[in-house]
Amino acid sequence: MLRYKGIGATKRIAIGRVFRVPGTGVLHREDAADEILFSAEKEIEKLTNALEKSRQQIRDILQKIRNANPNDKSIDIIATQLDYFDDPSFNDDAVVLITSQRLGAAEAVRRQTRELCDTFNSFEDDPYMRERAADITDAGERIFNNISGFCADIPRTLPPDTVVVAHDLVPSQTAQLDLDHVLGFVTEAGGLTSHTAIMAHSMNIAAVVGCQDLLDKACDGDSIIVDAGKGLVVLRPDEVNLRTYEKLQAKDKVVWKSYDQVKYRRILRSGGGEILVAANIGSSREAELAKEQGANGVGLFRTEFLFLSRNEMPGEDEQYEAYRAVAKVFGDAPVTIRTLDIGGDKELPYLKIPREENPFLGMRAIRLCLHYPDIFKTQLRAILRAAVHGNLQIMFPLICRMEELKEARTLLQECMAALEEDGIPYKKDIAVGMMIETPATAILAREFAKEVDFFSIGTNDLTQYTLVVDRGNPLLSGLYDTMNPAVLRLIKFTIEAAHEVNITCCVCGEFAADPQALPLLVEYGLDEFSVGIDTIAETKAGLLGLVGLSAE
Repeated sequence: MLRYKGIGATKRIAIGRVFRVPGTGVLHREDAADEILFSAEKEIEKLTNALEKSRQQIRDILQKIRNANPNDKSIDIIATQLDYFDDPSFNDDAVVLITSQRLGAAEAVRRQTRELCDTFNSFEDDPYMRERAADITDAGERIFNNISGFCADIPRTLPPDTVVVAHDLVPSQTAQLDLDHVLGFVTEAGGLTSHTAIMAHSMNIAAVVGCQDLLDKACDGDSIIVDAGKGLVVLRPDEVNLRTYEKLQAKDKVVWKSYDQVKYRRILRSGGGEILVAANIGSSREAELAKEQGANGVGLFRTEFLFLSRNEMPGEDEQYEAYRAVAKVFGDAPVTIRTLDIGGDKELPYLKIPREENPFLGMRAIRLCLHYPDIFKTQLRAILRAAVHGNLQIMFPLICRMEELKEARTLLQECMAALEEDGIPYKKDIAVGMMIETPATAILAREFAKEVDFFSIGTNDLTQYTLVVDRGNPLLSGLYDTMNPAVLRLIKFTIEAAHEVNITCCVCGEFAADPQALPLLVEYGLDEFSVGIDTIAETKAGLLGLVGLSAE
């Protein structure tokens, strides 16, 4: 019997049999061209043929998925690879590497893919953005394999009660699995927002990621226990552990059945008023998943993904379509779009942001948007236009000074005036809010509340800046505590300031889903909890367990 510790991506329990999906690791292996026989023309031809073969493979996979389930959540993820294969900047840059550096086609693809992955991984304070590198890896690895002749296909049919064990799972791999027979996923790589985690949330099954060194020890058919709530994996469990977990699994099923019974219900205060449980998302695909899980709206729509893995800023129409898609999913329910939140530690090829000694205190979020008003105004115009199709709201991140808020609102008014002049429909009365992420902003909450329609407290950054603790530093993890009295006082003060002028207040950090925090936040009068997709139903169930709240 072997025990492994990882990161629980869901909170389910699974008892099953191992099915191994070995990783190729090809993107981490250099593939130099033969200097003597090197021909740029032949290498470019290899690249062209591999791209076309990759396109056809993805089309075939998509067709199989649509035939089996037209509403499968993998469709949108995998379809984005076609854009990657057709991206002129990727293709042209790969050709340049072949011709100028005499690289083989496979190595050129590897380097281009790693460069894009590094861009996503540079988002040190945003695990969601870092995990998007997996999508890029999937596409790049497919091209690489088609150049080198490596076959990474896996069988579609799996036996019942399967637990998939892999180094990592990419979208095209899970698309080939018989998911009806899968009880759980365990991967050596990945994080809480990886494709594996998203798939596990969608299927409501057990998943543990970051479980290192498991693949070498596990064999197909081995018995395995996945306790995702504890991030624990037990390989080849003994009889005692097996019986213990069979009892825990039975209780687990009862708990999750109770969550299913409340996820679509509204949470009401006994004295009147509704508490919203909204979702944190990053795409229209996740919007659909959030609605299926019972979200009352979107409290945080991250827009950064639109701006990455490319060599130029997304145009107004492209952004408009992305925002409109989310608006249409939720209809009249509120969808809060956070404007671009990147900074000096996150490089975009088309923005020449100087390297900074301390990027978390530097040119980021609203500061960067105000420094590049053309980029900011393009996004604002797209949001204003898309808001006609639903109930979109605009939220400015990391506002620290009143002057920043006023300048942002001035640019918004300029966008409205330009759309009016051009005769383009837009939402004239769109709600405008701001995030409370620093002690300075929280202390001045009464003044800011008079200038906006809502507040949203980003408890992750608020805790970090209040306690002067890097939340990504494992050596300081014991110091990072949102339950610290100083942080709680700022949260309470912010909510009270909002209610004094009759505007709403939301919490969109991880704290909103913390069971220990729920009674405090309800006591403070919080109007909206915006949480991860997998914790929507659990948060509603937790709220309904508190005195003074009921469901409708």
